[in-house]
Amino acid sequence: MESLTELTVKDFLRVAASDAPTPGGGAVAALVGALGASMASMAGNFTVGRPKYQEHDELVKKTLDQLTDLMADMIRAVDDDAEAFSGISLAYKLPKGTDEEKAARKTAIDDALTASMKVPLRVVRCAVEAARLLPPLARVGNANLLSDVVVAAIMLEAAARAGRANVLVNSGQLRSDAARQAEEEADAATRETADLCRSVEEIVAGR
Repeated sequence: MESLTELTVKDFLRVAASDAPTPGGGAVAALVGALGASMASMAGNFTVGRPKYQEHDELVKKTLDQLTDLMADMIRAVDDDAEAFSGISLAYKLPKGTDEEKAARKTAIDDALTASMKVPLRVVRCAVEAARLLPPLARVGNANLLSDVVVAAIMLEAAARAGRANVLVNSGQLRSDAARQAEEEADAATRETADLCRSVEEIVAGR
């Protein structure tokens, strides 16, 4: 499978708008989250090394390291989501002529749905973890980049909400404790991300 992350922006949008099965909502959620982390990183990089903000260098450097890791994980999730969807498609194409084949097919579908559920849940986790880094950055970061911190917060909230939607699409077809736990975690993380976004907006307005 061709890596979606190797496409140009124009080609990614073209394929996403087409009747191709991927990239879908899960991949887009991951990309949006990565963009959010990138905006926060830009604000951090415009803060580190500036004499005016020197006292906050260590905090911002640590924040940048964490954002780099989270952004990389969300970038990987773009292709992981497409691969997981392919697994579901293959599972539904399995033969179902006999009872044994039906049972094997159902197991394969459940396994594929579970795997597919984990990718957007990972995106939600990354989004909330990145969002937790934003309030301190909004307080001490370069004042000229505060709008980018707000953009980062908005993008991360969107990624969490979109990721949650994709968790629910897959968990809704499963009847398992893992599915219920994934729904609960996604719900809680999305609410927290929204709260953090509002907090960032308030901090920036205050500065």
